[in-house]
Amino acid sequence: MNQTAPAKRVRREVAVRQKPNTITRFIGEMDRPFLIIVLLLVCIGSIAVFSSSYAHSANRYGDSYALARPQLMYVFLGIAGMAALVIFAPAVLRVLHTFPKVIYLIALAMNYAVPIFGDNYQGATRWITILGIQFQPSEFLKFALVLICVNHIVKNRDRMHTFRYGVLSFALIGLPALGATLWQSHLSATIINCLILYTMMWLGGTGAKFLGAVGAAAIALAASVLTYGKTLIEMIVPHALDRLEVWRDPFSFMSNASGGKGWQPAQSLYAISSGGFWGLGLGQSNQKHGYLPEPYNDYIFAIFCEEMGFFGAVLVIGLFAAFAWRGFYIATHSQDKFSSLLVMGIIAHVIIQVILNICVVTNTIPSTGISLPFFSYGGTSLIILLCEMGLVLAVSRYSYTEKA
Repeated sequence: MNQTAPAKRVRREVAVRQKPNTITRFIGEMDRPFLIIVLLLVCIGSIAVFSSSYAHSANRYGDSYALARPQLMYVFLGIAGMAALVIFAPAVLRVLHTFPKVIYLIALAMNYAVPIFGDNYQGATRWITILGIQFQPSEFLKFALVLICVNHIVKNRDRMHTFRYGVLSFALIGLPALGATLWQSHLSATIINCLILYTMMWLGGTGAKFLGAVGAAAIALAASVLTYGKTLIEMIVPHALDRLEVWRDPFSFMSNASGGKGWQPAQSLYAISSGGFWGLGLGQSNQKHGYLPEPYNDYIFAIFCEEMGFFGAVLVIGLFAAFAWRGFYIATHSQDKFSSLLVMGIIAHVIIQVILNICVVTNTIPSTGISLPFFSYGGTSLIILLCEMGLVLAVSRYSYTEKA
């Protein structure tokens, strides 16, 4: 009996010493509930893109699948990227740990190149073509901003309560990103990046008094610019004043005499209200037949509400709520501070975008051109979003291995 106990102790010590090798080999399982939620959102979003785009595609391109077909390709590319990040998670997380500043600088460089070398589409220059591939760098900048903030927090976790590290450092980190998106006249990306910075300050441990002061200062600055800085707004984001004016009463700006500036938000409200509780049925929307411009983009949720009704809208919102809950569950059970904050930042920026999009579609806030994650048509946003989901799943798999 006395010889058996030491032998068991030795075996346990050997197992502990071998545990890092087990982690390196990476035999853990990913978080299945989170994966199921993501796949459900992707599937519902893909159906919504086809349903909202086929009439527009048939009229403009003579092919009902002209937009649905590339969207499916983006889905497959995004899922492939997500799978690759899960499979090679140790190497990917090591790169993110080691080169956050390099990644952020690359994202900044691409965004500052957009106004100079970018492609113009419907009066906006937000895309750039490299090696024949057109993409929107501002989508990558959101992730890079989360990453550089996480790096700053982890390195200064014991000093985040001070003004220098809890406020000033975030300002110095974020100003180049805000400058890049403002130079593109990309107001929605600028707003999202501001909210990402503020959220990361909160998650990082910035003191409540500093958070309150920053929030109050931001509100005061916005109010003063809207009141006294109209010339400045017209120089930087010339479309913002029109959208503020339309937001107050979009129905008054639907006529040709007013330039039809309120047409889109008004038609969005018509679509939502006509859906009722159960909706008109999948594919039965009236507003997508030439009434709501580009119904497959920022206002796709309005078409979804028209077809699936209040019941469908609540289900989708509930799915996003489950997405947030499971994402934060993964974050709180992650193996280290860096991984935890990275997952929280990714989940937070997706939920921020969801809330803003739904608020725009319902005319709760002025139109800002914010897409709905997993739903709105577009390659760059969907592929980068699914790759971010791969990082979340990679962290969950790493954590599960740590516990094994």
